[in-house]
Amino acid sequence: MNTIEKIWSNILDRIAVLVSAPCYEIYFSRLKPVALKDDKLILMTEYSSVKNGIMKNLSAELNMAIRESMEKIEGVVIILKDELSSYVSSDEVPKKKEEFVPSIQKIVFQKNYTFDNFVIGDSNKYAAAAARAVAEAPGTSLNPLFIYGMPGLGKTHILHAIGNEILRNHPDMRVYYTTAENFTNDLIYSIRNSNNAELARQFREKYRNLDVLMIDDVQFLANKTSSQESLFHVFNDLYTAEKQIILSSDRPVKELTYIEDRLTSRFASGVVADIQPPSFETRVAILQKKAFHYKIDVTPEVINYIAEKEKYNIRLMEGMLKTVGYFASLNNRPADSIEFVMEALRDSSSNQSNEVNMNKIVEITCDYFGVKFADICGKKKTKELVEPRQLAMYLITVILPEIPLATIGQFFGGRDHTTVIHARDKLQQKIADDANAKKKAEDIKNLVYNR
Repeated sequence: MNTIEKIWSNILDRIAVLVSAPCYEIYFSRLKPVALKDDKLILMTEYSSVKNGIMKNLSAELNMAIRESMEKIEGVVIILKDELSSYVSSDEVPKKKEEFVPSIQKIVFQKNYTFDNFVIGDSNKYAAAAARAVAEAPGTSLNPLFIYGMPGLGKTHILHAIGNEILRNHPDMRVYYTTAENFTNDLIYSIRNSNNAELARQFREKYRNLDVLMIDDVQFLANKTSSQESLFHVFNDLYTAEKQIILSSDRPVKELTYIEDRLTSRFASGVVADIQPPSFETRVAILQKKAFHYKIDVTPEVINYIAEKEKYNIRLMEGMLKTVGYFASLNNRPADSIEFVMEALRDSSSNQSNEVNMNKIVEITCDYFGVKFADICGKKKTKELVEPRQLAMYLITVILPEIPLATIGQFFGGRDHTTVIHARDKLQQKIADDANAKKKAEDIKNLVYNR
């Protein structure tokens, strides 16, 4: 490995800790170091989306990784392939090699995503147990394994934990993790180069000569007919050969609209496990473990405050803890008071207050009708709660269509997804027929976006 590759490898080790696994896979794994000029590392990618995505949303993480890697460089420059000659002289340009689909050996599971550091509570214990069973005996009775839950609840952590455990016990097994988006990109590349028989063969072998295949975020296969067709055949080949298939989604199988029934029926043919938002106690346990891992000096009072502030997304909760820890290190003091934490989270809190989520929609609906949050999300079925509850359910399906109906039902006191469907369809018809109902819905929607 030459000097440039060593530098980039060290930086990547830090990036893997700072960003999520899909983020690492989609963006940073697609960068290639090509030169070191004026103390800046030149990185190249073929995809403008990778360059733009990192520059727009991930530059802070990249710069932090550079600082933490202790490499003697001032920064990086990300270029596209056709810009290479402007940065590197012709004699330095690497010789062009025939392109190929990346080998499965290049997948490295994140080391900090293990079963040992996955905090288990009532909200995820079934999924965790199923995942561990699969890791211990892949390709046996729990096949396929389908895990679903809202973003930020640990699905990717579980997939990487399975990968790490399998490779620890069976180092010779061919285990591959990818996202639905990357699966589609691989297929598109293969189709675009259909005149190259070798590339077509490599694509087939990459996905069918496996012992374990994991595909994250399968909901993104919606409306991608060719990808669904390809996955159908890959699924059949692996399943027939008794190879393990693991899938994750942000919604239940029955809510994977625009994915063919022949695929979803296969998704549901094995074990289906859900992950729900964690309880307060589980959130506290997660934060305690993260604080220990990141060496953040924080008091129980502060842990409890953060756990209460973010109830539905573990990833956001962890981000708040890191922000508090970074702020504490800058001020050379522990995070030991609510006032200090509020100051540390001032900017992010102002952004979060404008963020539209289920909490905000329900709170504004409650204010509009003069009812209590606990009542509208509870078991009461009194007449004065029917309209605001149904309207809140309807508005969530309209404003936040990415949230699974089952998750919305759980939010409203553990109700079934069919209750949400009934509320959505009833309000949709009522708004079409009744000007007063339409005005109420528009009033609340405006408050949601403008408050």
